[in-house]
Amino acid sequence: MANEFKRKLMEDVTERNILDGNALVDNDEVNFIQNIKRNNHNFIFPLYQSKIDLFEYEFLKTYLYALYDGALTDDKVFINELAALASNSNPVAIAPRIQSTNEIGLSVIENDVVYVHLTYEGNKYQVTVYLQSFIRNGNTRIRHFISVLGIGTESSKTNHLSDYLIKQSIKNSYYRNNLLSVRLDNNNDIDISILKIDEFKNESLDEIYVPEAIKSELERFEMCVNNFEEIGYGLRYLLCGAPGTGKTKSVRSLINLLYGKVTVLIASGDTDFKFMFDFARLLSPALICMDDLDLITGSRENGFLTNTLGSFLQELDGFEKNNVFLLATTNDKCLIDKAASRPGRFDMILDFGKIHIADYLKLINSVTKNETVINLFDDELLSNLKRKNVTGAFIVNLIKQLEIKYKLDAESDLKIYLNNLIELSYRGFYKRTEEKEFGFKLNGE
Repeated sequence: MANEFKRKLMEDVTERNILDGNALVDNDEVNFIQNIKRNNHNFIFPLYQSKIDLFEYEFLKTYLYALYDGALTDDKVFINELAALASNSNPVAIAPRIQSTNEIGLSVIENDVVYVHLTYEGNKYQVTVYLQSFIRNGNTRIRHFISVLGIGTESSKTNHLSDYLIKQSIKNSYYRNNLLSVRLDNNNDIDISILKIDEFKNESLDEIYVPEAIKSELERFEMCVNNFEEIGYGLRYLLCGAPGTGKTKSVRSLINLLYGKVTVLIASGDTDFKFMFDFARLLSPALICMDDLDLITGSRENGFLTNTLGSFLQELDGFEKNNVFLLATTNDKCLIDKAASRPGRFDMILDFGKIHIADYLKLINSVTKNETVINLFDDELLSNLKRKNVTGAFIVNLIKQLEIKYKLDAESDLKIYLNNLIELSYRGFYKRTEEKEFGFKLNGE
């Protein structure tokens, strides 16, 4: 009788996907991860287990310990007990080992497994944050999880508690007000890295030579971010124009101006838009920057459609209040899907044109302090550049090549070199080569 009861009990446990260490015996990583994402309940207490990303795993351990030692407080959560496992091979409860402190002074826990008894909205739960190793095709892979067990008669909000703790750990992390690169890695896992502001330090709106109306809008964007608490809305700008017209420099200048006041997320490579916007909302105010948006989303009109377009449109619409700032660029707004670029999804579409002749010398003086180089750009040469309708990037490249030539051969005739350089560069960057016929002609010639 006892054995029969045990057999039925184990069948029930299997059906409900109550996973423990024995579930890894068959080494079926895919099924394990799929099952563990489900909201599972055992026959006595509600249990919820979920796969999480590495950064969530680290932030959760840090956040739970910060609540335990009083470094942080949370009106909804009170930690009653906290312990860690010595190791997977020696699973005894010990006090957590402090590895270091992070950028905002919170303790980083070294242990692979941390579990706590806590009270959430007046009910008791046990939360475990842990990792599991899998051997797949001879390679060891690691996945990270959170498990929430209700241990009271009213402790049923296991999945709510899991989501709440993850969000709170991110909100209180060192990601806030930092500069982040966000991308999907080869396994479609979220990869987030902190970037240094150093490469943006010399960027300034004062050194961008665009029409005053556009510069005024960029300054308004900056003011809205700085006054987000009062305004409560984010702005979404699409910057359009040929390469070298100042789009990317404008974005970089705003990143430099807003660093430390807002969390900046730079989309890099493949993008999970839902994650990107959800993540930004947690760290609000936040600014998402996307270069070459058309290459990320594609367009139905041009026959180039990616599976991210629908996700992007959904995030631009959404039911939630728009509290995320967005700066996106494209070389040609015709490449952006019409549904993505209609009014309401972007607040402003700014067209960046070629630099005006009145700003040529301002640009030249901002790029170089070499008087010999500056003096080469007389009225005749500036008029020549105007006739060719060159971009600011074209002029900056001329100065770069002149400075290299000056350092290598200061005695040479830089004026002749510059005139030849202009013609050669212009032909290379702007002139299309004539189409040539290849193969046999119809008449056999």
